[in-house]
Amino acid sequence: MDNFFLLVIAVLFILLAGFLIFYFQTQQSFQEITDKLEEIQHPHGSMLSSETLKRELALHHDKLVLLEADISKNKRESLLEEELKMFDVARHQIKASIAGLKSSGEWIGRPFEYEWAEMLDRLPNVLSLYRKSEADKRAQELEQDQGTRPAN
Repeated sequence: MDNFFLLVIAVLFILLAGFLIFYFQTQQSFQEITDKLEEIQHPHGSMLSSETLKRELALHHDKLVLLEADISKNKRESLLEEELKMFDVARHQIKASIAGLKSSGEWIGRPFEYEWAEMLDRLPNVLSLYRKSEADKRAQELEQDQGTRPAN
């Protein structure tokens, strides 16, 4: 009887050790995958100088500020397709520039530099028209999908 309990405890110990090894190997693999994805998403963060990153950040932010001023001045109700693309490009470039500045240690932060969400807070017209355009686009896609489905 004592041998049986020792055998059960030994088997449980071996299973626990195997589980722990599997767990730590999986965590290490997840970390490697996360690092590779970060490098793919922000490939030029380490290659560009901080001045170049700041210049790109300012350039794309200025484009959005000019778009905000144009919308406010002309009381527009929608964004053009080029403006939607420009917004997407600016968002990607601004986020990449911020990530590059943070990774190089050159990011100062508030009140001198703003995150993407903080920039959007200062561009309410652009943000609302962008969201409206995206919602309209999704609604059209849903209508097309429902129109192409056969009736049951």
